Amino acid sequence: MTDNETAPQHDDLQKKQVLETHEVKEVLGFLTRYGKVIGIGVLAAAAAVIVSMGIANHKAARLAEAEQKLMTAKTPQQLEEVVTRYSSTPSAPVALLDMAKTLFNMGDYAQARAQYERFLKKYSKHDLRSTAELGLIYCTEADGDFNGAAAQFAAFAQKHNTSYLQPTAILGVARCMEQAGRKDDARVVLEDFLTQNAGTAWAGSAEAALKQLTQ
Repeated sequence: MTDNETAPQHDDLQKKQVLETHEVKEVLGFLTRYGKVIGIGVLAAAAAVIVSMGIANHKAARLAEAEQKLMTAKTPQQLEEVVTRYSSTPSAPVALLDMAKTLFNMGDYAQARAQYERFLKKYSKHDLRSTAELGLIYCTEADGDFNGAAAQFAAFAQKHNTSYLQPTAILGVARCMEQAGRKDDARVVLEDFLTQNAGTAWAGSAEAALKQLTQ
């Protein structure tokens, strides 16, 4: 490409910069000349708008950065970075739950429990609180306290009887009862569940669990 071809682009940039500088000077000149007339309140409002725009842009960039970090995080250490570094963003509580689940899947039930408890303490009013509560019950089950977990699953199902997590909890009751050697109790729970959820996506899971009891 020749210098002649690039010159118009360079000229356009210069014109744009000059125009922007002129506009800024015009605004500053206006405020200098008429600041006392229009009042300090309007000036403060104008300044607040400028500041808020800057804050909004910064906040949006930080939210996007946190979300990207969350999407690429795989290890507990990477998820912890999202929790601590972006603690004021919506990605932080999600990362904390993901970290607890990751630790659970790794077999580190003690650390998984610690992170679920951390979530409940830090985000006590969060919409995902029930997910953390359920995660704690899974930890109880993983620790081998099947009767305790069965009771906790039952209490969860009663407390969250309209939640999408309730079916999971009821199946958890039956599963823990079976593991505790209470197959008859587990069968009653599953049969009642099937009666109430016939034709739903959960029916197949209950039927499979019932079949497991007879083996």
